[in-house]
Amino acid sequence: MRENVIESEFVKAVKKAGGMAYKLTSQTANGLPDRLVLFPNAKTVFVELKAPKKMLRPLQRKRRYQLMKLDFPVLCINELQQIQPCIDAILNWTPGEPFPDGIGAKIPELEVTKINKINHTGGDAL
Repeated sequence: MRENVIESEFVKAVKKAGGMAYKLTSQTANGLPDRLVLFPNAKTVFVELKAPKKMLRPLQRKRRYQLMKLDFPVLCINELQQIQPCIDAILNWTPGEPFPDGIGAKIPELEVTKINKINHTGGDAL
């Protein structure tokens, strides 16, 4: 199954539940989630749609981290059976409260690389 099938089914399900799922595009920021999902009462969630068994690329994980630092929920859906539980979680969520864990695809944590400074003699700085 292709990503566009999952995305199309997700958009239909959001509309059926009374929300909107806007396609996100940006000329200046690659890696943003596919959809900005809006429901009444200011429920705002970002959703990345993937083909089955596919996961977020490193830049997408970075964007997810950045959005989550601003307290926006960011979900990944890569299977049709994840759609309804995702919508149910959004509908039952209260903005300002933590979003429930375990919704959608499991996303590996963003790997943080530490860069050591090099001193002028060519050795590692302490």
